[in-house]
Amino acid sequence: METSMETGMVSRPRQRVTRPSSPLVSGAAALVLAAAVLAAPHPAAAAAAAPVACDPAGETAADAEVAAQLNATLKGTMRGSMDAYRVSCARMVIKATAQLGRPERAAVIALATAIVETGVQNLGEDPGDGALGLYRMQAAWGETTQRLDPVWATQAFHSSVLRLYPDRAWLSAPIGEVCQAVQGAASPDAYQAQAADAQTIVNTVWPLVSGPTGTAAVFGVLPSGRLTYTEIDAATGTRTSGPVLSGRTLGFTPKAMATLNANTLLVTEAGPAGNLYRVDVHDVTDDFLFGRPRLLGSGFTHDLLAYDGSGLYGITGGVLRRYIIEVAKPTLADIKYNTLIGTGFHLKTLAATGLAYIVGTTATGELLSYKIMGADLWHRYQLRASTWQGFDQLVTPGAGVYYGHKPDGSLHRYFDIHPYDGQGADVSGQGAVDASGWNQVLLSAQPATVTRVPLTG
Repeated sequence: METSMETGMVSRPRQRVTRPSSPLVSGAAALVLAAAVLAAPHPAAAAAAAPVACDPAGETAADAEVAAQLNATLKGTMRGSMDAYRVSCARMVIKATAQLGRPERAAVIALATAIVETGVQNLGEDPGDGALGLYRMQAAWGETTQRLDPVWATQAFHSSVLRLYPDRAWLSAPIGEVCQAVQGAASPDAYQAQAADAQTIVNTVWPLVSGPTGTAAVFGVLPSGRLTYTEIDAATGTRTSGPVLSGRTLGFTPKAMATLNANTLLVTEAGPAGNLYRVDVHDVTDDFLFGRPRLLGSGFTHDLLAYDGSGLYGITGGVLRRYIIEVAKPTLADIKYNTLIGTGFHLKTLAATGLAYIVGTTATGELLSYKIMGADLWHRYQLRASTWQGFDQLVTPGAGVYYGHKPDGSLHRYFDIHPYDGQGADVSGQGAVDASGWNQVLLSAQPATVTRVPLTG
């Protein structure tokens, strides 16, 4: 296998393969696809094909930032070769994939193919054989304008995948095998070799296409007992407000905290009684103003608390309980249906990702997600087997955004493309919110303040 330094693509011999046509419906029109890509050009001919724009609106500043990040993390052919233009091409591939309702694995297959064929470039017509576009499609696929449209070409590519792998078999088949089935290369191993980098590109670029929007409202408690409030732009990870500090302390030693809404916190007190307090927040504009904590009851000896918008989850000694709270300012009577979910929940951190879903880390570094359905009825998913042991707190405002806090005061953000699929391959690091300064001993985010950017066009 050789790499063309000019194009960033992997070149290898190809064989002529003819396949039956397959329909692709785009809007109301049915586009008929003919044979798969035919013979690839000699590398010198490929280099002569000039790239054209992928996104009609052009590259963005975010594209350039992501390119720099990818150049430092990719391991294969594209390491050091990503730029704003190539990221814009990846964006269009992912956008087209998401618009079809396909999971990120479909985008990984398409991008692994584009890495090998063109180095993720929308190449103009090759003078040798007329192949063009991200996937070097020949005329049998469609008109020149169609093949040079990354959205059309990607959807055509996926249509071919579905025809070759009925009954969603492509979800379990090796990525390189699926690429090879569509492209018909004489050296099929080239695609599988790029699968890991394609996954990294998808994880990193997907937030630009269908990423989070909104403000993460994060409440905290300092070692002194003073309360804090901080706002973070979910899309960029930039801290936009705070920390705003309270002038006085809680008046007791807190153990666990959950945010019910913008004006209400629940905090347990350290000690055998397990006192539960409601803290009413009055203002966080310039000073953090809150009312005297109201004692709701005792017996809440939970080490960890999280609220998903309806259910309050508490863990003590590996035992998970759920309470239902559906009022903004609950009294003890409003904390209903004390349900023992199960045992074995030995988590170091706890947060609620959405209704009936919680996420947490273990002392050994696992990142775990749980779907909670009722007493003794839940599913456990391991998103990561290791490397998360450094976090002492985990919070989420929803939409797959995770913030991990370390004892050194740093706060790191992560994005989960599909937070409810039980898979960890689509969880990616998005950098640090701050390298230091987060000195809170407890952190909690208001639920459902962040949503997903809708796909358009």
